[in-house]
Amino acid sequence: MIRMEHLNHHGNLYAGQAIEWMVETSFIVVNCEYGDPQGLLYKNTHKFDFYKSVNPGDIVYYEGLIVRTGRTSLTIRVGLYNEKTGELMAEGYTTFVSVDPEKGTPVSHGLTLDEPSGEEEIKWREEADSFFRKNK
Repeated sequence: MIRMEHLNHHGNLYAGQAIEWMVETSFIVVNCEYGDPQGLLYKNTHKFDFYKSVNPGDIVYYEGLIVRTGRTSLTIRVGLYNEKTGELMAEGYTTFVSVDPEKGTPVSHGLTLDEPSGEEEIKWREEADSFFRKNK
């Protein structure tokens, strides 16, 4: 539930709070797949967009899905939804890397993606891929 301490100067959900919760959701999702929290390191947040204001008293939830795998990186798409309406309020992407917990050096995570479950997931994967393309 969105409380007063979660609000910005406009009286709706502060982006920093929303992003903090997005990163936490991403960590939970990626840890459930990878299985070693000591071997995961936050790398980056890519794009975070609000589509609608989130207001005091709104009850929200986050859903995350791994949408891109590199050799050591895992990118998660996270949506912020209104519990009452199911409406997408915001979304963003984060990337974690797998590391040797003792050395802190990157290691292969060995994870692969399943086939996409639909057009929406294909779109999320394409967007996640775009964050890693080099401009030529």
